[in-house]
Amino acid sequence: MPDTIPSGTRILTDVNILAIGLTADHPAYEAVRPWLTDALDGPNVLLVPDYYPLRAQYIMTTNFGVAATDARNAVGSLLDSPARIVGATAAALQDAYEISAAKDHDVYDAFVLAVARAHDTDYLVTTDRDVDALCADEAVTYRNPIPDDELDSLSTVDG
Repeated sequence: MPDTIPSGTRILTDVNILAIGLTADHPAYEAVRPWLTDALDGPNVLLVPDYYPLRAQYIMTTNFGVAATDARNAVGSLLDSPARIVGATAAALQDAYEISAAKDHDVYDAFVLAVARAHDTDYLVTTDRDVDALCADEAVTYRNPIPDDELDSLSTVDG
């Protein structure tokens, strides 16, 4: 059953969720789309790290088989949307390494958490199952909207 997403929510996704949400024929699109739609067309805020559009387009064309023009157009629509493009500061990068060491977790996931912290994110939406443990004692709430049986068959990437 899909989550009810509270109004006024600040949402940060991993790059896989973003790429899936920009690919209408992806098998997990319907599970992911409410998190993006409510932030792009509704009452919530989608926070997009500044390199995600580039990486999402690469994932779409390389892993999902989306034509380059279609991927570019989807990313262009994202950039024209109310999504808030955010960057990582040196402090957030340092925080990522500190989180990684303190929680014995990979630095990429720790980076996403550090960006979530830096931008007062309410929800961290990711395809990565072990981010749940990373967020256990954090103010941000972890969500993976893709059912486990579907997640095992998806093509996702690290970073």
